[in-house]
Amino acid sequence: MVKKAAVIGAGISGLYTCLLLEKHGYTVDLFEKSSTIGGRMASENKSGFILDSGFHVLQTGYPLASSVFDYEKMGCKAFEPGALIIRPDKNKPKVWRFADPFRRPLKGILGVFSLFTTPLNLLRVGLLRMKLSRIKDADVFKQKSQTTLEFLRSRGFSESFIQSFFSPLFGGIFLESELRTDARMFRFVFKNMSRGNMVLPKEGISACPKQLFERLENTTLNLNSNVSLQSEIELINEGKSLSYQAIFKAFAPKKQPSRDVWTIHFAAPKSPLSSKYIMLNSALKSGNKLISHLAVPSDIQPSYAPENQALVTVTVIGEDAKKHDLTDGKSVEKSVIAELSTWFPKQISSWKTIDIQYIEAALPELSSQHFDNLNQSSNMNLCGDQTYHGSVEGALISAQRAVDEFLKNAA
Repeated sequence: MVKKAAVIGAGISGLYTCLLLEKHGYTVDLFEKSSTIGGRMASENKSGFILDSGFHVLQTGYPLASSVFDYEKMGCKAFEPGALIIRPDKNKPKVWRFADPFRRPLKGILGVFSLFTTPLNLLRVGLLRMKLSRIKDADVFKQKSQTTLEFLRSRGFSESFIQSFFSPLFGGIFLESELRTDARMFRFVFKNMSRGNMVLPKEGISACPKQLFERLENTTLNLNSNVSLQSEIELINEGKSLSYQAIFKAFAPKKQPSRDVWTIHFAAPKSPLSSKYIMLNSALKSGNKLISHLAVPSDIQPSYAPENQALVTVTVIGEDAKKHDLTDGKSVEKSVIAELSTWFPKQISSWKTIDIQYIEAALPELSSQHFDNLNQSSNMNLCGDQTYHGSVEGALISAQRAVDEFLKNAA
């Protein structure tokens, strides 16, 4: 008997679901409503630049992702561990370098004397890193519920350090600058950032879904498909009824609460940064600013920009744009350029906007109750980061859990 399954949604979780099903002898029909695979992990070429859909990096510290993806084959290169922190000023902006003292000891020690923050805050970062390194990933999510802000305060970090470092960094990761995200998610991300690198593939973030798709041997891809579910084993496609042993829904429901983000890509004659870090806005909270962080992907991967040009990518959290009454691309662009004039007053006039992206459902909005129930049995029909947690790792784990649950019930 031919074992046949269907997967709806060709994002990371859907593609990985197909791969796992194939390993257990299933032939798979993969349905995707858009014209491309990859979901949010998409890239396009525009005027010689590689533009990812939003600012994306891969975390090599994620254990499952590291076993699924071949980073070397994708030609991945790493950001420097740490960050640059800027205090914007129209006349004389100030920049500090906050290097990872565990992987860049000399630069880390020098950072203590930069006066960006107190040595006590830096010591607490190191202690937090060591504490979390001793905890298993699964056990991180068994800890008590509190917000990231409450957790950081409980660890003794100063308010100024939380606002100038954690808010722009993890606000940009979680797409909310209030640090209301459940602290279990913060601990998980911080732990994995500490044991790995942030890397970019040579051909853009879409290299990830492409690599997964290239490994599929018994999956038929159906793009531009509007399928409708009849039951857990039947669906309708182009008026035809199709039956399967199982149907996996690898997409977020329309009513799923989500977080949005603006990403503005600029072409610059040269990189505004002198090192391969991301740059955080220390005044995001204290100065009621707009930009969360800035990166220059072409500093990491020269393939992201034409020769003698640089790609500068700016992240603006959706809810921060709304606080400034900015609801369209032109108004966001204008405000971002005005703010960048306090970052790079001598360079900004030579930059040109390549693209203004608005990603409406960039991450799922997950409640503390969701994390309370994270380790319960999953629904075998559902996968996607909204069913586990909002990360590449979460998307992959969700697929693994869904397939495992199906196989257990099918045995």
